[in-house]
This record gives sequence, C-alpha cells and structure tokens, in this order.
Amino acid sequence: PVRDRIAGGLRLPGDETGDCAMFTDRLAARCRAAGVRFLFETTIERIVGGSGAIAGVETSAGRLTADAYVVALGSYSPLLLRDIGISIPVYPIKGYSLTLPIVDAAAAPVSTVMDETYKIAITRLGDRIRVGGTAEVSGYNLTLNDRRRATLAHSVGDLFPSGGDLDRSTFWCGLRPMTPDGPPLLGPTRYGNLYLNTGHGTLGWTMACGSGRIVADLVTGRPTNIDVGDLGVDRRPRR
Repeated sequence: PVRDRIAGGLRLPGDETGDCAMFTDRLAARCRAAGVRFLFETTIERIVGGSGAIAGVETSAGRLTADAYVVALGSYSPLLLRDIGISIPVYPIKGYSLTLPIVDAAAAPVSTVMDETYKIAITRLGDRIRVGGTAEVSGYNLTLNDRRRATLAHSVGDLFPSGGDLDRSTFWCGLRPMTPDGPPLLGPTRYGNLYLNTGHGTLGWTMACGSGRIVADLVTGRPTNIDVGDLGVDRRPRR
C-alpha cells in the first residue's frame, strides 16, 4: 500500500531480530544457576584506587572487593573512572524509542526495516512494533523531546499506516556510549586489576557476547581469539 513512497532498498535475507530484554533475563537465570550473585538496587558510589591496583568499590551496600574489576557502565563509565585518574573518550548520545502494539499483523513489519530518510529502524518484537533512532548531543539529559517522538511516529505511520496503534505507544530515551572512532574500549587499564568493557555506541547488544568473551579471556590470562591492540584505552584513532 505504500510502494509509491519507496524509491528503492536493499534486502538482507540473513538479517535477524531479537529481544534483548528476553535474552538478558534468560542469561541472568543461567548465571544464577552457575553461582553468580547479582546485586540489584545497589548504587556504585566510587572506585577506590590503590597503588597500581583497585582496592575496592564503595557502594550503597558497603565496600565490595574482588580479584578483578570490570567497568561496564555504558555512558556513565567516564564519570566513575575520572575520579581515579582515567580519562576515556566515551560520550553520551541520546537515542529515542517508540513501542506500539500491533493491531493488524498482516500490515506490520515482518523483521527490521531501516528508514534511511530519517535514520530510523522499525522492527517487529512479538506483538509489538519497536521504532528507534535519532542521535542527540545533550549530555546526560534524559528529558523526552516531543519533536523526536513526532519523527518516530511519522516514520512508522508513513510506512506501516495500519500496522500498529500509535495512540497506545510508549516513548523512551537512552544514552548510547559513543567513541569518536567507533569501536568500543576493551581491555586493561593502568591499574593491574581493572578492565574496561564500554563504548559500544549503538551496537551494545550486537557486540555484547563477543566483548564479554574478550574481557573474560584478558582477565583470566587466556589468549584472545582476535587482536585487541586497537581496542584499548590508549589507542589512537586512525585517519
């Protein structure tokens, strides 16, 4: 019904869509079964630096100590690290998301559609349509911008006018941890027991398992299956 609005496109038959919330919940259940203990509703107050090593992490649950520490706090990683003298080029870039219930399954997206006009992704998650995109430089401000919502609503309404119910949609924003050159920051720091796993930008879940494997190998002293020389905090972006 909207063929007249489309100038052209690329079809990627191997592309897939997943639900990262479902993935995370199932992963957490497996971790608990393996003996992992999660501390929810716990505020990290500061990292306690020492002589060449981290002495602990002060939290609302008291000081926590470990053999090794990994900073994986997304856009908020630089705020904790600067107090121990580590500066990393990770910046919060705000993105917006709109989720609406499907009212006509035949008129809703089957998988993911990228609207290159507005740089917006429209995907199907079960009985919902998820619309996400935009890049706003506004620091750590999480205020919802109605103009951004209007852009998301226009895109999905233009391409799938009868697929979902915009009147029952939910609006959300989050901060993407971007680096100037694109790749994340993975690996050791000048503190012998402190490692980084941050700066994944818009591809946090896409690179999550691979990044976790790399950092786990570095922490335990195993060889990594890729060269991580260009992923460290001291790298220099290539021109």
